[in-house]
Amino acid sequence: MKIVVGSVVKGFALKSVIKSYLEQNGHEVVDVGCYDTAVFAKFSSIAERAAKVLQDRNADLGVLCCGSGTGMALASGKFAGICAISAESPLAAEFGRKVNDANVLCMGESLVAPDMGCKIVDAFLSTKFQDAPAIPEKIKNFWAEARDEISARGPQARDRDIETIA
Repeated sequence: MKIVVGSVVKGFALKSVIKSYLEQNGHEVVDVGCYDTAVFAKFSSIAERAAKVLQDRNADLGVLCCGSGTGMALASGKFAGICAISAESPLAAEFGRKVNDANVLCMGESLVAPDMGCKIVDAFLSTKFQDAPAIPEKIKNFWAEARDEISARGPQARDRDIETIA
């Protein structure tokens, strides 16, 4: 699977562990920044770069890291076709995929330890939308309607430089 990853400075260490973990498990990784911790990067610019990769179908899913996961989820989720969740547990990541068809997982380096981050990523990548055999079809249709409504909103992401503080 091809995964786009990104982070800001507070999130870089978690992203680095996740990126290595993904590569070691046979996934192709597209890293949209930041690339080191020497320069403070704006989370919205990283999130838009990841959204552009997904909109252009140059990755299947995304993983973004910041301090809490919230900023990246808000910033990336505003674009058409992007459903971003912030998760602090494997179960939250599983539900985000199963119920919401999330395509971007956001995590916070201040809240998620690296080993837990890898478990959360595993749950996110291994779960499919509506993989819930016991759920009635009318509920699954309701989930799909909500997913389609979320995906239809928002602008197209643009090619964007990483915004930094000098």
